[in-house]
Amino acid sequence: MFLLLATLLLASNPGGEEQLLRDKAREFRAALLDRHLSPEGLVLYRIDLDTIRADLRAGTYPDLADTPTFNGLYAATACTRARIEEGADARQARGDADRALSGLEFLMDVTGRRGLLARGARRIDEPAPDEGRKKWFPGAPGLERYRWRGDASVDQYANGLLPAASECRGLFPARARRLVTDFAAHLLEHDLQLLDADGRRTRFGDLSADSGFGLNSIAQLTAYAAFALSAELDPDPRWAAARDERRDRYRVAARGRTTNVRVLGITNHSNDLMAWNLYRVLIPLARRTEDPALADLRHGMHRTWLRVRPDRNPYFVSVFCSVEPESCDLEALAEAREVLVRFPLEKRKVAPAPELGQLPLALLPGRKWQRLAREPVPMELRPPSSLEWKSSPHRLARGVDPSIEYTGIDYLSAYWLYREVEKRFERR
Repeated sequence: MFLLLATLLLASNPGGEEQLLRDKAREFRAALLDRHLSPEGLVLYRIDLDTIRADLRAGTYPDLADTPTFNGLYAATACTRARIEEGADARQARGDADRALSGLEFLMDVTGRRGLLARGARRIDEPAPDEGRKKWFPGAPGLERYRWRGDASVDQYANGLLPAASECRGLFPARARRLVTDFAAHLLEHDLQLLDADGRRTRFGDLSADSGFGLNSIAQLTAYAAFALSAELDPDPRWAAARDERRDRYRVAARGRTTNVRVLGITNHSNDLMAWNLYRVLIPLARRTEDPALADLRHGMHRTWLRVRPDRNPYFVSVFCSVEPESCDLEALAEAREVLVRFPLEKRKVAPAPELGQLPLALLPGRKWQRLAREPVPMELRPPSSLEWKSSPHRLARGVDPSIEYTGIDYLSAYWLYREVEKRFERR
């Protein structure tokens, strides 16, 4: 019955629609390479169109806090694409992955601290201006022309480094190994804490079993993934020992069956993204290595799926169907395709469509008292977001500034993973 439904789903996809999706991916990639990628390989995911050409020449890049997330997703996406494409397209994807990994490596090298990622970096000729509570540090030896933004948090690793290392381990084994083992070493050397260049723990840098009074399963599973992936890629016995201690003594996989909670519909959608990126890494890894944590990880993923299913998020759907095709919700997969079809090419902060103001409102506001629509907003009406998959699908916020443009990595990450799932069904 499963295969029959999959066949019917694929047979209903017209070739013209597939060409539309592929053309959209091509346009987002072209825009990314043209104005959202620095010479160092940094993904500049939020740019000012009026200044970006000068910024790229001078190295005065935008002040960005989530660069590792975007570099990591870009690398993971490109490696996925390289795996399913052929010929020149596969070579193009491999080149994209190479550039994205270079940027991720740069973000680690510029800090001068093994395993520590910078949130962002800039080339400078003068001392840094006063930037309030933001922490900026001079570049490591050999990279003194740069200064880098500190205070890296767990999401830069869960959303960025780990998916990149996992997806690219086949094409770039040495580089994937270095990224993840340096991260694991940083955790072991600093009692599961992320420490900045000043020796202080970052604000959201506690990855220990006590994180969030022992309740922060995202942080705990991120550390678990660092050790588990390191143990697969590197023979150093420290990694397997740390993995097993996390699993057996601290029971992080068993305690992590609830990765994100919704109270009256209110949640932190960024945590949802971290959960799905961790499941994307951890569940295939547990299967490959016969990790006893697999049952708990699958249980957690299925519970998370029940919470996010109404959001019609094509990235989450594609991760779920990629990780566990036998449990794939084919109706959700068809909805994911529809969302991708309706995903707008416009990534600037332009004035919203009038229809947005006519949508029925939810009875309760969301996080930070933001107004929300009662149902998920149609994809083509949603206000632009730097990364759609970590934003509320019910949002109505309307900031307008047509000179500000975001990158399309959100579309690319969902589309290429969706295509991999679709190809898997085709082979069946």
